[in-house]
Amino acid sequence: MSLLNPEFAIFDDNMFLQLRAAIDDITPPKDKPLLNLTIGEPQLPAPDLLTSTIAAHDDKWHSYPKADGDEAFRDDVRYYIDYRFGSDVAQIIDPARHIVPVVGTREPLHMLGQMVRGAKQDAAALMPNPFYHAWRTGALGAGGDIILLNASQETGYLPDLDKIDEAVYARATIFYICSPTNPHGYYASKDYLKRLLTLARKHNFLLLSDECYADIWRGEPPVSALQVAQEMAQELDQETGDGFDNLIVLNSLSKRSNAAGLRAGFLAGDAAVIALYKKLVANGAALLPTPLLRAAGALYRDANHAESIRQHYETSFAIAERYLPEVRMPQGQNGGGFFLWLPVRDDVAFARRAYQEQAVRLMPGSFMALETDEGNPGSGYVRIALVHDHKTVEDAMRRLAQLYEDERE
Repeated sequence: MSLLNPEFAIFDDNMFLQLRAAIDDITPPKDKPLLNLTIGEPQLPAPDLLTSTIAAHDDKWHSYPKADGDEAFRDDVRYYIDYRFGSDVAQIIDPARHIVPVVGTREPLHMLGQMVRGAKQDAAALMPNPFYHAWRTGALGAGGDIILLNASQETGYLPDLDKIDEAVYARATIFYICSPTNPHGYYASKDYLKRLLTLARKHNFLLLSDECYADIWRGEPPVSALQVAQEMAQELDQETGDGFDNLIVLNSLSKRSNAAGLRAGFLAGDAAVIALYKKLVANGAALLPTPLLRAAGALYRDANHAESIRQHYETSFAIAERYLPEVRMPQGQNGGGFFLWLPVRDDVAFARRAYQEQAVRLMPGSFMALETDEGNPGSGYVRIALVHDHKTVEDAMRRLAQLYEDERE
């Protein structure tokens, strides 16, 4: 008998493992440099501010990190929230109660699921399909059923809240949402987030709003669930609870600051959840070292480099549109993130051709989702990460345009 947890078998269908198996028999052309567009890892350098700030605090490596970071970092985050999401939001945030640093968002997405385990009998964890693997890891940790909510063009690339039975909401302990969405780049509207937070409070489940792409947009910036919570509190003329009941927002510097290797970000929201999270990480998780905390805080305070990175991705999408003119970018002029969700006839076949004929690695959409009664919402799409410099993006789009001609015949 194996001593290992059989539930972990779900990780065997990880999308990168599926991709490796799907193209393992292919040898790409040797006369073309290999272009990997499968992973959302920024390929541009991080701002000089990152390394210079770490160097300036090089004398702090001897100290054990603290679960709640320190007052300086929490003030840095509050400063960021003020200029990014508005002073009204910042005013109702108590940094000591509502903010905590995290080592990236993948770990807390997982650990927050464990925090609601046992909260309800016959529990259920809800999440979009396609999904980011850390959401499913958290849903597994929450215990009970994992309920996949198809997010497709028909549903506005977000879960259709009307299709969820009241009995399912009543069973829910946690609900994962992402805006801008991964992989589509669509925004959840203010009304959508307001309705979802209202449902979370009515049925007492934790709403996790993954906003790691919140600072990469084209057109209008996406709304944060923090803004929605603040407006809901204001509409009541008095705050209920702490103003952020049943809500946790996750934010990361990985995409915003080209700093995936820094592993730094923050949680903001429900004070009771934040307090328990601090206890959990203090007893058994990684904490952000002080020099990295200082660098993260400096990056959150600096809007200039984030604007430059945002403009870079806007140009990348313009390049994609030039080579794939019939492909609609996310929400017309508005869109977030750096993924192109490209419709194709057969996503696995297209990815194989791209690798075999053009030495371009793409992620089949069907590998990012699971089959449900309503089908696999990722089928018929490939995800393309526009994370490289513009010369590389243009080379990739030029190669893919040759293949995409066949899709239109």
